[in-house]
Amino acid sequence: MVVIDRVEGYDRDDMQMPDVSDADEGYLCRVVEDCEELLGDGIELRQIEVNTNGEVVLRLSYRLGPADQTTEGRGESIIAAHAALRRQLVIDRIGLGVRALYRQYR
Repeated sequence: MVVIDRVEGYDRDDMQMPDVSDADEGYLCRVVEDCEELLGDGIELRQIEVNTNGEVVLRLSYRLGPADQTTEGRGESIIAAHAALRRQLVIDRIGLGVRALYRQYR
C-alpha cells in the first residue's frame, strides 16, 4: 500500500510514494490534481492511499470545514480505479456539502 499525505497545496516533490514506478508516480500525482479539480474550492485533500494487492484500490480522504469524507475507487488497473474514484467522488461530494452545512449551523 502507498499512502500520500497532503497538508497544504500541491507539491509533487514532497509526496513520497515508495515501491511504485516513475510512470505510476506521475499518474498518481495527476490523480490527486484531478480529484482536487473535481471536488472544487474549499475542499482540503488529506491523503490518498493506493493498495495493489489483487484489485487496485484508490482511497481519497478529504475535508470540507468540519466534515470529513473518504471515497474509494476499485479497478483492475490504476486507470480503472481512478475512473471509479471519479464517479464516486461526484456522489460523495454532494453528501459532504450537506454534512458540512449541517455541522456548521447546529
